[in-house]
Amino acid sequence: MAAASQPETTAELDVLDSREAGGVFLRGGGVRMLAYTGAVTTSIAAMPFVTRHLRPTNFGHYVTVTSLLLIVAAFTEGGIATLGVREFSSGGNSERDELMGSLLGMRLALSLAGAGGAILFTALAGYPGVVVAGTAIASIGLLLANLQVTLAIPLTAALRLQWLAVLDFTGPAVTAAGLVLLVVVGAPLLPFFAAAVVSFVVTVSITAALVRGQVTIRPSFAVRRWRRLLSESAVFAAATALGVVYFQIVVIAMSLIASGHAVGVFSLAFRILSVVNGIPLLLIGSAFPILLRAARDDGNRLQYALERLFEGNLLLGGWLSLLVIATAPFAVHVMGDGGYAGATAVLRILGCGVAATFLAAVFAFALLSVRMYRSLITINAAMVVLAVVLCTVLIPGQGARGAAIATLSLEVALACAYALALFRARHDLRPRLGTAARTVVALGLAFAVAFAAPLSPLLAAAAGSATLAVAVVALHAAPRELWAALRRTAVVSPPE
Repeated sequence: MAAASQPETTAELDVLDSREAGGVFLRGGGVRMLAYTGAVTTSIAAMPFVTRHLRPTNFGHYVTVTSLLLIVAAFTEGGIATLGVREFSSGGNSERDELMGSLLGMRLALSLAGAGGAILFTALAGYPGVVVAGTAIASIGLLLANLQVTLAIPLTAALRLQWLAVLDFTGPAVTAAGLVLLVVVGAPLLPFFAAAVVSFVVTVSITAALVRGQVTIRPSFAVRRWRRLLSESAVFAAATALGVVYFQIVVIAMSLIASGHAVGVFSLAFRILSVVNGIPLLLIGSAFPILLRAARDDGNRLQYALERLFEGNLLLGGWLSLLVIATAPFAVHVMGDGGYAGATAVLRILGCGVAATFLAAVFAFALLSVRMYRSLITINAAMVVLAVVLCTVLIPGQGARGAAIATLSLEVALACAYALALFRARHDLRPRLGTAARTVVALGLAFAVAFAAPLSPLLAAAAGSATLAVAVVALHAAPRELWAALRRTAVVSPPE
């Protein structure tokens, strides 16, 4: 059935070509950040209950299944969401309904295949029965999550970020409530894998209601229509999935090599860091339609947008790195009590790589925008190989600490490789480094103040943050659009 309100959809997509696109992104991205903060707050509130109830070994099993399903999600995603945003942003009204039906059908088929592969892997690898059964339950959540992301393509393409913010908050909040309820009733490990399934039922229902009047929500299983999409999405999958899974490979390697307690220790630190590392994908993903349209139509606008994103992510990533490192003892104490000895050092090592993760997200989406898929595939494949090598060398002797060092090394290597590939091929996209250099100086001052004196974790974080704020203002070390956005006048386009 043809979409009932396609003219409205076209009008919404027209914002991508306007000077208002940047303002819409910054304001909508700000709302998404608030929603993400709310979601993080609920997750953080629930985590101490879960970690203390499950204890290190069972919590390690829980995170192992989560990481395995994230790997499967990356590959079964098949580049569909990224491809869908690109096609939806640039296609005509008559093409969008057929596109969405085909994408939904492909997503269902790939998700079912991936779920079967995950269950088979846990059985053959000799994991405990609760892990195999938990993988089967969590696979239902994988299927629903993949459908929700696909259904949200029209919202992302039209920069309807406020509704995406609602979804960003609702899913984690429902999951957190379910986890706490399971702790209260004293549930064993297995039911914990079902908490996310309930949340995805809710978010899929909301997303379907939001886009029902714009596009079809009925999957199409006409395989002949899938051929072109599969040929393109396979490239997207290879270009994007490998860059996601190397993080999770470290967790899986820990579960196969290290003791159950060590896996739990690393899982706690890794889970805390994952809260922070979700931010760059949220922000840059929101800006992706703008980058795609600029890459197609206006090279100057693309360079300007990437420069602003580079500056903003350097500042935000550096600040969050400071917070993670400074508050690591407090965070581990609150989240894990005394049962996760050694997690503080692991979290501090992981926190050193936060800024690199933020910058890698900018460069990755830039490479996608200019269709440098071969470079992405080569780099990401190399990172997977490097991840396996580092885990093999570092984990047997150093356990969770070795896994943290491997993860940090991978974060830095990935950001550097992406930047080198992008700027060697596209000299015109190189950012001017004046603001970035001042940001580095401001961050250096903040770290010096935070760790120069033996302050408590929270006081060190507060002192460093205050110093950073003063230094940023004094040195003009933030993108000027950031201040303009606060006055609701920002645009992400070159000044006239």
